Amino acid sequence: MMRNLIAIGATMLMLFAAGWVQAGVCEIVNGSFEDDGPIDDIIAQEPNGWDVNMPSGKITGKTEASWSTDGNFSLLFSSQWFTAFAARDAGTVSQDVFLDDVNEITFDLKLDTYSGLGWDPNNATAVVMIDDEVVWEPNGASSDIRGEYTGQSYAVEDKYRDGEPHKLSFSLRINIDTEGGFFEFYRVWWDSIECVIYCDGGGFLAGDFNRDCYVDASDLQQAADVWLLEVESDDKHNLFRDDDLAGFGTINFFDLAILADNWLHRSYKEQQEVSAVEINGY
Repeated sequence: MMRNLIAIGATMLMLFAAGWVQAGVCEIVNGSFEDDGPIDDIIAQEPNGWDVNMPSGKITGKTEASWSTDGNFSLLFSSQWFTAFAARDAGTVSQDVFLDDVNEITFDLKLDTYSGLGWDPNNATAVVMIDDEVVWEPNGASSDIRGEYTGQSYAVEDKYRDGEPHKLSFSLRINIDTEGGFFEFYRVWWDSIECVIYCDGGGFLAGDFNRDCYVDASDLQQAADVWLLEVESDDKHNLFRDDDLAGFGTINFFDLAILADNWLHRSYKEQQEVSAVEINGY
């Protein structure tokens, strides 16, 4: 009897420990909206893993197969025609995730209008939110933001790496008050939503151009290949930004100095793990 109780207790302890470990892992459920097949109305049937919040009669949502980048389906939001909107009306799907070790949240989306006319971002936009705070939206400088935005990403900020779950949301948001509505359907498709972890959550060091979590001769070779060239300010080899002019920078000794600071270093988290091993005498 006692042996059975000990076995049951050990099993419960292992299950508890496994659950505790999993609690800190970002696992987006049904990130490509494949689990349920076609859903005509996500208010009537929420996609597996997602909580739905929709302004009734103003924005509709469904899963469908007219556009997708991963699998057969994506999530489509559509504003309604000639409907009175209040600014910040939004159709939204959300789920709670842990972001402790997550470096980026990546996703694909498509923005289009039913008539094929332009999409004015002053009227409506697509947004990614964490805890109801907007962390990503398309560049609003253009007067027409229609198009496919594949491989988009949001770099997770440290304030969300606190061991607590955070509400991750994807939305079509109306930006202005309008009594007569729009003579248009604004439509956004969301697909392939994933958490991305680099270097076991430590992220890439400056100068780790080949993204192998280590700064070494292969990264130096990449810098040499573009040495003294003028590149776009967001080029991965442009490590020193203070000399950027009109959106461009020159790869020079300032960039090399930043690479040298991390020479032969691993990502921060891997350094911590190596130090722990050395301290324990292995």
